[in-house]
Amino acid sequence: MGIIERLSVKPFSVIGHRGAKGVKPENTVSAIQYGIDSGADIIEVDIRKTRDGKLILLHDKDFKRLTGRALSPSQLDFEFIRENITIEGEPVATLEEALDTVNGKAGLFIEIKEPDTTDNAVKMVKEKNAENWVAFISFYEEALQRVKEIDSSLKTGLIYMRPPGKIIEAKNINAEIVLPLYRLATEKAISFAHRLRLKVVSWVINDFETAKMMYHRKSDGIASDYPNEAVKWRERLKGG
Repeated sequence: MGIIERLSVKPFSVIGHRGAKGVKPENTVSAIQYGIDSGADIIEVDIRKTRDGKLILLHDKDFKRLTGRALSPSQLDFEFIRENITIEGEPVATLEEALDTVNGKAGLFIEIKEPDTTDNAVKMVKEKNAENWVAFISFYEEALQRVKEIDSSLKTGLIYMRPPGKIIEAKNINAEIVLPLYRLATEKAISFAHRLRLKVVSWVINDFETAKMMYHRKSDGIASDYPNEAVKWRERLKGG
């Protein structure tokens, strides 16, 4: 199933934020696997580059929040990271491992945290023949434009968290998806995005009442730290 099809599940698609950040160590293979096993339609991960060019899964610019050590991957070789840094006992994962773990069992959102990783990320997705079930997402418009320059058929999504939003900007760079912070995902904004034929994924939603609000506003997907719970909320809403 293609990534856009996975955003067409009703009443909404479930995206496992950083795999399943609320349940497992974020951006690890175990979090990704948990998200898949929970029934998430799409798994979201963040990528950064090590000093020797390896693409790893990491949200922050360094490991301080996760490990207490203010070490930046850009200043470390991957071998050092693998041998010396763990996230709650889990090894630091690579983009390659994320692709191998998902392997079409769900969709995959790859968030580009550093625009200069774009070419290598696209190359790896192509090497894994994962183009159909992957979308590249980012706060950086230039990263998404670069994805389209490499291959216009690849799917992209623009993330934003401040008003007035970036729906028009997303359309202008030929993105297929917008990903607003849920407070910006108003009924009016979602309707406008849909008129421009954009899918809408609101984030981060960790309680049923907010999920229900997004459902009534017709958000196509919700990203949650608890994909296991979000799948239950969806079933609950299906039942009225």
